[in-house]
Amino acid sequence: MGAGGSVPELEVYTDEAALAAGYTPEQISTYKTSMNLKKSEDSFEEPEEEDPDMDAAPPELPPEFFEKQEQLKQRQAASTATFQLEDKVVGVDELVKTSEKFHILDARTLDEIAVSRIPGAHTTASFYGHPKDFLDKPLVVYSTVGYTAGGFARELINEGYENIKTLGDGGLLGYTLYQTAHGAKEPLAKPDGTPTNQVHTFSPDLAELAGEGMECTYFKDPTSVLDMTNRRIRRVLHGWGDFNELDEEDESSNKAELDEEDAAPGRFKRPWKV
Repeated sequence: MGAGGSVPELEVYTDEAALAAGYTPEQISTYKTSMNLKKSEDSFEEPEEEDPDMDAAPPELPPEFFEKQEQLKQRQAASTATFQLEDKVVGVDELVKTSEKFHILDARTLDEIAVSRIPGAHTTASFYGHPKDFLDKPLVVYSTVGYTAGGFARELINEGYENIKTLGDGGLLGYTLYQTAHGAKEPLAKPDGTPTNQVHTFSPDLAELAGEGMECTYFKDPTSVLDMTNRRIRRVLHGWGDFNELDEEDESSNKAELDEEDAAPGRFKRPWKV
């Protein structure tokens, strides 16, 4: 058992015991080296191939994107505060990446929706026709920038609906700005579902914020439409019908009552607040 023999039993010896048993220091050193190599081989694992899409850097966005996004956010902030919805906002990025988690509701006028909408979005008429169909997931309400959506969302909350959100980052225009900056050419959908780059921006000053490549249309007299929108919001508050239904006869018959309420103590002047 000495210098010329095999040494598999060395693993049970300490160095001192191995020397006492007749093994040479060279045999002990050689054995330790071979065992260390074996352990290294046994523990070696092939590195996993990296997923090229994993941890991929987001596309580098131009400074103009952030400047326009900030303008939209500032415009929307006043509406969000007006309707006390600061804690009920879903960002555009979250909506784009997890749209299946939400019902999406377009609170704009039918003229605006006729141009385009966010893919999969419902109209307010659809909501009122089948409200129970919208209770299983959060409802995200949007409008051009956020004022109309804020008023409609506040009305739903006041009526007892839960899980109501508004689309942040500048509403619909924040959505088109984000999508075009990330390479989308036709981020919206026509009423028949056809992809499109057309968008209704409500007023001409908002057209430049819609994103690169978007074709914009807008109202010739946005001020009068805004006044009508305020009355629609008030109309829903008083239970006078659908948010997007208001004809001239209704407007005329209720004008005096609405004007009187606007002037009443404790009431806010238009734009309407709660």
